Amino acid sequence: MQAVAATRNALALCASAFLIYTALGIAGHRALHTNAFDLSVFDYALWSTATGEALAYVPMFRHSLFAQHFMPTLLLLSPLARLFDGPEWLIVLQALFHAAAAFLLYHFARRHTSDGVALALTAAFLFSRRAHGAATSVFYIESAEPLLIFGALLARESRRLIAYWVLIVLALGCKEDVALYVGVFGMVIALVERDRRTGFATAALGLAIPFWRGIYALDAANPFLEGRYGGVAAAAGRLASMEAVSRLVTVLSATGFACLLAPAWTAIAIPGIVVNLAAAPETLQAGLLGHYLWPILPWLFAAAVIGIGRLEPRAILSGPPHPSWPMARWLPVAIVVVALIDLPLPRAIARTEWRQPSDAAEAIRQLHAIPANASVLAQPNLIPHLPRRREMHSLGVYTAGQPDDASFILLTREGDLWPFTAAQIESQVARYAADARFERLTDGPLILFRRR
Repeated sequence: MQAVAATRNALALCASAFLIYTALGIAGHRALHTNAFDLSVFDYALWSTATGEALAYVPMFRHSLFAQHFMPTLLLLSPLARLFDGPEWLIVLQALFHAAAAFLLYHFARRHTSDGVALALTAAFLFSRRAHGAATSVFYIESAEPLLIFGALLARESRRLIAYWVLIVLALGCKEDVALYVGVFGMVIALVERDRRTGFATAALGLAIPFWRGIYALDAANPFLEGRYGGVAAAAGRLASMEAVSRLVTVLSATGFACLLAPAWTAIAIPGIVVNLAAAPETLQAGLLGHYLWPILPWLFAAAVIGIGRLEPRAILSGPPHPSWPMARWLPVAIVVVALIDLPLPRAIARTEWRQPSDAAEAIRQLHAIPANASVLAQPNLIPHLPRRREMHSLGVYTAGQPDDASFILLTREGDLWPFTAAQIESQVARYAADARFERLTDGPLILFRRR
């Protein structure tokens, strides 16, 4: 009965997280706080594949998404793109991936730890600051990685090897950097867990990624290990800084530092963390923020499970807290307190505009006046609200190769203005207003210019 009640509590936690993150995501979307990069990027890649126009083609890039990243797993979602008119479904899907991964984490933890610890780690995975940052950054196919990794860990322990290999391959197909983690994971289970056959075969899979990248016209080298570093000396300096140490500590705290109880398993995430921290300091990658956490968090939480499982007496797994082990009662509490001490969710809920702002609603309504086949150059936060089209271009982002004869120019002062500031938006408005080739059709909240 105790195990059934704990499972129900875990399910309730996961269901609550799904509803909360879905609501936050949709509310932000309706307020023009979502962006073409990367929500519409994935939406267009799936839509162009589903309609047979081109494989993962993104008009804002003027080329396939696969020219940047190795993401064949993404294509499994393409049939769903035909069922929806916009990218909102991807917001819901990411929240579902996150919640489902947490439920698999709970089942994985129950195999090694007590009910209390399993629930504590599940709550930490769902709501800790770093997990919150990833869950509220939409949409990325990387959000499926924890689900696939926890599923693979469960399948391996159950000796369901076909399921294990399928899930590992799907995880590798989410993005090229997963090969780094999977390769180290393979070595850990071969050398530490003494499962040499599975371990070495798993590590070998990572070697296939450079070869398969060539099929999608990608360079053989992995951009995860190359871009944004500015030379070895600069990267080394960033790694040696106190800021890097602070970020590392913050990430490890997501598990209440319990991951440190299994150093070998924690080591699976360390190479990826180091590569991220070495990136240019102004990037989300260097800050270990947002979607860059998706491939890191599952390994840290798996390490926490393994480490605590080795620490806890086996007797407590099938009964109440064991009287001979004093930590049994307070360990779950300690994990929750450390992992959730700076819980961002209450502030996020309080700041969210649950009622759609009237100006945002009006701007979205005004977008419907644009002909479906027109060529559009739009501010990035407007693109997710426009009907999909072949000639969609982004203002201020990926401008190389864009045509200079777009029929409509779309601007707004509402929502998330990235990559512009409010002053830069006004400058853009003034520039097009002074251009004799365009006539201004609306003054706001959608600022619409049409080519004469």
